[in-house]
Amino acid sequence: MNPLIPKSDFVGLERVAHLCAGGEAPWLRSHDRASARMGALKSAGMAGRDELFVVYHRAKARVARMLGVEPARVAFLAHASEGLNQAVKSVPWRAGDNVVFADLEYPSLIYPAAVLGELGVEPRVLRTRSHYLSLDELARAVDRRTRLVLVSQVSYLTGQRVDLARCAEIARAAGAWLAVDATHALGAAPVPGQLCDFVVSSCYKWLLATHGVGIFAYDPARVGDIEPATMGWHSVLHRGGFDDPLKMPLRPDAARLEAGNPNFLGLFVLDNALAVHERLDRSAVLEYVLDLSGELRAGLVERGFPVITPEPREERAGNVCFLEPDAKGLADRLAQLGVLVWGGEGRIRVSTHVYNDRADVRRFLEAMDAVAGRAARASA
Repeated sequence: MNPLIPKSDFVGLERVAHLCAGGEAPWLRSHDRASARMGALKSAGMAGRDELFVVYHRAKARVARMLGVEPARVAFLAHASEGLNQAVKSVPWRAGDNVVFADLEYPSLIYPAAVLGELGVEPRVLRTRSHYLSLDELARAVDRRTRLVLVSQVSYLTGQRVDLARCAEIARAAGAWLAVDATHALGAAPVPGQLCDFVVSSCYKWLLATHGVGIFAYDPARVGDIEPATMGWHSVLHRGGFDDPLKMPLRPDAARLEAGNPNFLGLFVLDNALAVHERLDRSAVLEYVLDLSGELRAGLVERGFPVITPEPREERAGNVCFLEPDAKGLADRLAQLGVLVWGGEGRIRVSTHVYNDRADVRRFLEAMDAVAGRAARASA
């Protein structure tokens, strides 16, 4: 089982098993060339600036293809958190409404909804059991006053992957909108953007790009031409000038949400990463990631570790998580053996991606035997 992208294409993978794409993915060597090209164009005056926007539009088209939506629906914001705030602020809230989300969601998804209490809107928290989000329980939490349902396609905390078609069905049956954080899916698992009223994603994890660019897309057929949460020169088609400085004809597409200059350096890196992804079959990527994560999960279960990621292939992606009180300490001990994982919030998260192989999985399990004690765990 050779990696779908050779390890030699990345910086720093020569002596480590890099199993933390869910935290920070490694840097593609080709990003250096993409960054240098951006720098050369930046020094080339107005003609260079025009070329910067060519890459901006190309990256937007590539993201749209991955999501299965039109490029006009895609905006590049500063990060996924900005997109989640934009989604929440786009809802025409009334006192007595509610927004539904689970207790195991990432804070950036929860916090914009939490402040809605000031408007008389209930942030309705679904209390999960055994670190598992039941979509039946999610459906029961939604009612006629629900205006927004917030979910992560793949959980940062547990690795569970939810059925977005079922989530969309739950939201639409109540007349609510569905906002999806696809950060831990996009690049590893297909993201059906057409099912989402709003969808956001970071770019520095499974997409193999970097920080400073967040993907935001929405469905104007359902939510309308939403108003930008922030305004700037890039939000409008043209300026009114001295004659009418207050004139603000908003752009007709998602670019209205981009208040100022795009993060061109981040977009050159993203465009390069997306070009790499386009060489891969998306279904094959998911199957590859699932094979590796399934093998890794089975090894942890065999050793007696409290795995909280579901076993069925349709309910997981690249993240495999298990409970560990000293998560940071264990992650640090593994790192000393050249095995990179993510530890925090009472659990270890191990991520398998397109540059990993079975040798990485074996190295991780052998390191776990060494630092955590297989026999002690199995007999506990």
